[in-house]
Amino acid sequence: MKSFRKKALALALALAVSAPSAMACTLWGASGSPVQGGGTILVKNRDWRPQYQEMRYGKGKLYRYYGLYGGDEKKMFLRGGVNEKGLAVFSAAASVIPKKERKEMGHAKKSALREILGNCATVEEALEKAEYFKGPKFLMIADARSMVSMEIGADGAYQIKRVNNGTLAHTNHYLSPDFGALNRKARPTTTKRLSRIEELLSKDHAPWTLWDLTAFGEDRSGGPNDSIWRQGGKVETLATFGVWLHEDALPDIYVKVRYNPWDGGHEDVYELEGKDLFPPEK
Repeated sequence: MKSFRKKALALALALAVSAPSAMACTLWGASGSPVQGGGTILVKNRDWRPQYQEMRYGKGKLYRYYGLYGGDEKKMFLRGGVNEKGLAVFSAAASVIPKKERKEMGHAKKSALREILGNCATVEEALEKAEYFKGPKFLMIADARSMVSMEIGADGAYQIKRVNNGTLAHTNHYLSPDFGALNRKARPTTTKRLSRIEELLSKDHAPWTLWDLTAFGEDRSGGPNDSIWRQGGKVETLATFGVWLHEDALPDIYVKVRYNPWDGGHEDVYELEGKDLFPPEK
């Protein structure tokens, strides 16, 4: 991996608290031959108003995991992560459904991320846990062999799209015709982000690295059209979180977190190999 900035895992990445707003996230990935060295790369951009965030460890019934949490100092929610078996899962809100309606549909705050990361080693194991998939939301789940995009509607109904050799992307609106009626609110920003990330993924390229695919989330060239990183509006990109899942090896990660504007607005970047991310337990 390209090493440009390494720091120890003292990731108390404190951002100032603000009132919650509509969540806007972009999820994308590649698996198989598009990935240099094979395996799967999965990435999430987290867009929100500036708020408190942390990267931290968790421990489930079976496995350790490492994830991005956001919320306030009283209540933090896991937004995505990767476990020591090389399974990653990221979420995005179904913000095309008004918040009140999402609550009425039940399980609005059930993310399932901790359960998946703490108890599952592969995509197949995760998909067997139908009880985890409640409440309207979008998930992308990946291991070294494949990735799936999951749309969850009402009453535990869901649709999945699987890719073993290719790319996937999702934002905050339903793509399945079966769930089209759930796109209740206008969705120009989520449609625009999906179109842009799909355009970036479709360009001719050499096999991608983790560095390459996370660049789509946070522009490194200085050009305005090379990424979907957002800055300067009411809702901004707060983090890019990417993982490389490869066979017979611990996962590697790339994380960029942006601090709030009233704390200097600076950014921290962390790139860690699996041996540093999940060292042997003593």
